[in-house]
Formats: sequence, structure tokens, C-alpha cells
Amino acid sequence: MSNFSNVFKQLSVVLLISLVASGTVLARTPEFPLPDDIRISHLGDSMRVNGNDVNVRLFSSDDSAQDILDFYREQWGEGASHDPGFTQTNLQEPWTMISRIEDNYLMTVQVQPTSSGGSKGILGLSRLPERNRPPKLGEGFPVMGDSQVLNEVASKDVGQSGRTMLLGNKHDIGTNAAFYRNRYRDGGWAFDIDRTVGGIMHVMAVRKGRQRVNMVITEVSKGGSHIVVNEVTHDIL
Repeated sequence: MSNFSNVFKQLSVVLLISLVASGTVLARTPEFPLPDDIRISHLGDSMRVNGNDVNVRLFSSDDSAQDILDFYREQWGEGASHDPGFTQTNLQEPWTMISRIEDNYLMTVQVQPTSSGGSKGILGLSRLPERNRPPKLGEGFPVMGDSQVLNEVASKDVGQSGRTMLLGNKHDIGTNAAFYRNRYRDGGWAFDIDRTVGGIMHVMAVRKGRQRVNMVITEVSKGGSHIVVNEVTHDIL
């Protein structure tokens, strides 16, 4: 599950793109082109981002990040009516993303340079959601009134399953911490961590049987809080 924390922010960008697109889902899965000599590893046995199945792979290459981007510019070329067949987005440094929508699938390549002059990144392939069927996020997780689950990444790996969520609400850090402290204490959970850090965030880690929940509550500049939650359920104790 540690891989989730490394790529959660990048996956949320893929999600934002897919949520604004729509259409009828077609059966054919497009072929995802790969540069020569690229090294691929899977992030998990299965993954869902905001209710949608996503195939996510990590990659590394001796080619530079610019070489990787040039490869996909050439492969994806022009779209219908000579429109660009791809979109390039400069994310928070050092990441750059190039993406393409084909047969109602979203393909994304997020790449950054390495210190050795090569590159590494993330390949994502997901179906676009249907317009009138918004996903149900945060099912089974306790939330305060007026809270909203903004992102959800769920995965099942060997020996464990879990999800990472981003929530937002208008309550302050102390109110959120008190709510979750009471909920987990009343539910019989044991506390490993429950403390405020520097007055700007609250960290909480609880466990019960095969379940673990780690939570970080932070202030939002315009008021309220963001809550990052990582839930893990182990197959055995």
C-alpha cells in the first residue's frame, strides 16, 4: 500500500480528466504503445479510481523524459479532422503528463527525469465514465456532515486490500479530530497515534483486528480541512 502514497496525487490528475469526459463505453480496448527497452512493473493486482477500473503500471527507462514525450507525440500524432491526438500538461515539477482519449478510453503517461539522465513514471489506462452515472465514493467510511469525498483510489494486492481517500469539509482540524477520535474509540479501535503536529495538521493511526486506518487532517487556505485517509485490510493478522 505504500505505493499509493507515492502516486496518489498523480492519479488524481488522471481522475479529473476522466470525470469531465463522457460518452458511450465501447468494448474495444486500445493498444497502449510502449517505447523500446522500457521497464514495466504493475502497481497492484487491481485498482479502482473513483469507482472506475484503472490499469496502472510504473515504468523506468534509460531514455530521457523528453525522449519519452517525443515518442508519444509521434505515436499519437493527429486525431480526427487533424486535431491534436494528445494533450500535454505540465504538472507540479518535475512531472509532465501526456494523454490521449481513444475509443472512450483515457491513456496517460506521467514522466519525470531521473538523476542518471533517464526517466521514470506512470502509465494509466481507464474507461471514461458514463455521464449520468456518477460514482459513489467513500462507501462505509464515517464522515461528518457537509463532508465530501473528493478522490478515492482502491486496490487489492497480494495479502491485503485497501483504499486511499481525500475528503474535504468546512470544519476545523480540532473538530475533525474529535469526531474521528470518538467514532473509533466508541467502535473499539486501538490508537497508535493521535497528535497534532505544529498546529497545522493532526495525525491519527488506529487498528482493529486485520484493519488499519491512517489519517492526516490539514487546514485549507480558504477555511475548513482536507483529510487524507489510508485504509488497509490484511488477509491475515
